[in-house]
Amino acid sequence: MRTAERAVLVSIVVVIAAALRIGFVVGADVQAPLRADAGQYAQYAHNLVAHGVYSLDAGSAPAPDSFRSPGYPLLLAACRLLAGDGWYTLARWLQVALSTATVLLTYLLARRFLAFVPALAAAALTALSPHLVVSPAFVLTECLTVFVVVAALWALAGDGPRSRALPATLGGALLLGALPLCNETLVFLPAVVVVALWRGDRRRAVTVLLVSALPFAAWSLRNQLTPMARSGGERAVASISHGSYPGMVWQDPASFGFPYREDPAQPQMAASWHDLFAVLGPRVAAEPLRYAKWYLLDKPVWLWSWPLVQGQDVNVYPVGNSPYERQPVMAATHWLMHVLHAPVMLLALCGALASLRARRRAAHWAPFALGAAALLGTCAYLPVIPDPRYLQPFRPLLFVLAAGAAPSLVRAWQARASGRRSAAATAS
Repeated sequence: MRTAERAVLVSIVVVIAAALRIGFVVGADVQAPLRADAGQYAQYAHNLVAHGVYSLDAGSAPAPDSFRSPGYPLLLAACRLLAGDGWYTLARWLQVALSTATVLLTYLLARRFLAFVPALAAAALTALSPHLVVSPAFVLTECLTVFVVVAALWALAGDGPRSRALPATLGGALLLGALPLCNETLVFLPAVVVVALWRGDRRRAVTVLLVSALPFAAWSLRNQLTPMARSGGERAVASISHGSYPGMVWQDPASFGFPYREDPAQPQMAASWHDLFAVLGPRVAAEPLRYAKWYLLDKPVWLWSWPLVQGQDVNVYPVGNSPYERQPVMAATHWLMHVLHAPVMLLALCGALASLRARRRAAHWAPFALGAAALLGTCAYLPVIPDPRYLQPFRPLLFVLAAGAAPSLVRAWQARASGRRSAAATAS
């Protein structure tokens, strides 16, 4: 296939991605869009613009805090500065652009080490994924974080001329360093890339390590030097306590997804680390097998499943007039991706495990980084609510791993079938 023909196919996938995202943002009615987490991000952005303080307080003299990471609120603050009262519209259209660009970057990342067809398949899955299509409609961190993850890995995975190697390395490292500011759980990802790079290019690995540490170090220094009204540690305690209920139910099944709202011990659990373990410890000791199954088996499966735990299907917040319910083409893509979800996730798991096993003989370091990121990312979210929403930053990586694993499995099946035929012919 000629280069021009490949470019046309990639362009079609990107245009489809843009059309789906625009269709959802224009057609869907997100009800109470600034509720819960979204409302907090909007409050941070307001205080940054109105008071020059990074704070969640709603008063006239907000006190600085570090309850949430600053990456996404900074983006919303920029939208406020540029568009004033129209910041919400600008933010969503900017997210449409970021989500569409993520599709192209997924293809470019996959092409660093995969053939054209698997790379195009990974981009197509990213383009059609309803989880990613709806993301720009919500004022939440996932859309930005997914883009930064894929852009950082793409920039670092290149093997271009030396004149472009250093700028790409520095740019990719800075993007990696920005990830914990978008989502603090991803603080492990720079280390994954450094480990992946170490065997082939230690000098580059050290450069990535040092540069990627700068943004988070600056944020940590700010938090150490500034008296905090509330910290991220408080949110971590609350998040772990919320994810401690097996089956995400306390007593009433009607409270599924939000069991902590009816648990009388929840205020104590979320108060401090000491109180968390004081309440949770006896519960685990009373039913160790139940809790072991919850954390070690149920949660990983839930994280890689389709429906959101705290949401409706793929929507984080309630959505009226959804194009997925009334537009035949979008409904068909939803059905297709729902049908493909289980086999694609199984392929992604195979690809992740294979990339770890093949690290020493692999021609490129990126597959190992993608596999390690997917598996460690899953482990990182085991303590909290096992909502598939939290694996959003890794979804394009899972699609790349799945697309890369499929040809290998086909070749293995063909080799096995050929061996059986040869054995049968010899026996006869």
